[in-house]
Amino acid sequence: MNLIGWGLRFLIPFVVLFTIGYYVPGFSALTIPWLMLLSGLIAIGDWWVNRIIGGKTTRWGRGLITLLVATAVIYFVTFAIEGGHVPLGGSSLAALFIAVFSNLINFEQFRESAHQGR
Repeated sequence: MNLIGWGLRFLIPFVVLFTIGYYVPGFSALTIPWLMLLSGLIAIGDWWVNRIIGGKTTRWGRGLITLLVATAVIYFVTFAIEGGHVPLGGSSLAALFIAVFSNLINFEQFRESAHQGR
C-alpha cells in the first residue's frame, strides 16, 4: 500500500473520533495526541489482521474486521487516558462509523497503483 492509502487509513478514524468526541460521553477527554495514537493503532491493527487473514475476505468481511479492531482499540486504549473511559456502546458507535467510511474506499486500488509504478 502506498502513502495515500496509509494516509486515508489514518485520516478516517481521526476525523470520525474528532467529530464524535462532541456527541458521545467519554470521548471529550481525547486530545489530539490521543486521537492520533488511536487512529494509528486502528490503521495498523486493521492492516495487520487483514494481512493475517489474507486476501480471501470480501469487502463486507474487511468492514467487519475494521469494526471489531476499531471497537477493541478504542475501548481498551481509553482505559489509559485519565478521565476518559468510553463505554462499549460509544466505542462500538465510533467503530461503526469508521468501518462504514473505510468500507466506502477501495484500498486495493492503492496497492495496485503502487505496484504498477515500479
